[in-house]
Amino acid sequence: MIKFQVSAPGKMILYGEPLAMYGKNIVAASVDLRTRLKFCEIIDNNRDIIKIEFPDVDLNLNLSLNSILNFFFYDDETDLFLYDNIWLLRRVQYFITLNGMWRTYAQKFSLQTFFFLFIYIANQEIFDIKPFRMHLTTQLAMRAGLGSSTSFTVCLAAAFLHWARLQRNVDGAFNHDDLEKISIYALKCEELIQNYVLELDHDVCSYGRILRFYYNSARLTIKIRKLNVPKMKILLIDSKICPNKREQMKRLAEMRSSYPTSVNIVFNILNTLSKQAFSNLAEINNIHRDNLYQLQEKYAALNICIMLNQEILRDLRLSHPKLDIICAITKRYGFMGKLTSFGGRYVYILLPPYASEENITNLSTHLMLEGFTVTMTSMCCSGVKID
Repeated sequence: MIKFQVSAPGKMILYGEPLAMYGKNIVAASVDLRTRLKFCEIIDNNRDIIKIEFPDVDLNLNLSLNSILNFFFYDDETDLFLYDNIWLLRRVQYFITLNGMWRTYAQKFSLQTFFFLFIYIANQEIFDIKPFRMHLTTQLAMRAGLGSSTSFTVCLAAAFLHWARLQRNVDGAFNHDDLEKISIYALKCEELIQNYVLELDHDVCSYGRILRFYYNSARLTIKIRKLNVPKMKILLIDSKICPNKREQMKRLAEMRSSYPTSVNIVFNILNTLSKQAFSNLAEINNIHRDNLYQLQEKYAALNICIMLNQEILRDLRLSHPKLDIICAITKRYGFMGKLTSFGGRYVYILLPPYASEENITNLSTHLMLEGFTVTMTSMCCSGVKID
């Protein structure tokens, strides 16, 4: 009987989020708040089922494995939708709706993702489909700018790939080729379901650490550069607002159309900040933990990039008054904060290793008294992994 657990981190944009649509530098990092999945084959011969347990979206389903196989693999149109991703997604949507499996958007998204990846990866990896139970939970708030949907998708892709690996007697940690497959499978799925996704997101949740995404204009290609940085402590502050990401994207596009010269100047500044921050992160990676002077110098440079990035977002009306309040309070204690993504509701605060516990506690207390929720965690953690 095959049994295992996998997990995938969240992600956030450290610098340059408005540049995602415009082919410039963005710096992203994994966040050590994880989506965790428990997988177990069911060996009871009388229970030919698939158990789906996603408590965070209130899903608990017992489904007939034969009905799933008959619908997706033994149909006259099987060859068509197994090699046409759009047709496969439509087939999945029809199946979950026909059987009344969902009531909310979160349930619909979860089931679409589950069935698309299940059928797609089973076709790609050619493994023996048996009854199984899958239980998935997450520490990530949904639609909050911490990569919950990407972490969920990467975790599912990793589970189906690992199931195939174990059936081929391949065990052990995911290697580079496995991680690349997981990222590609997850990207294909979310591209179809969400319409707009950033390739960087899936690489962050798959590989972990810090990634820099940039556009090579000379070759007309997108490049991703990975940077292995030790875990860095952060505070995540929940502003408890619900910004509309698509509205912000639309507003930015309209602004750029109306004032192209001015907005492009701002984009170039953000682009420079992203490159400088990535360079500073690379240098921190090479500084000995006891070299306090150099650490202070590099963390100060990172905080300047954070401050300027957030001020630009505020001036472009891509922030929110509550986010601005959090950043203003943070500044009083000698730290800097900025939002974690385009349209996100969280602010992250980088905590240097030399910051005093008292100062961090005082800042956290002040923010909680103002009604915000404070979580201490780390960024630059490991990517998807077998637990």
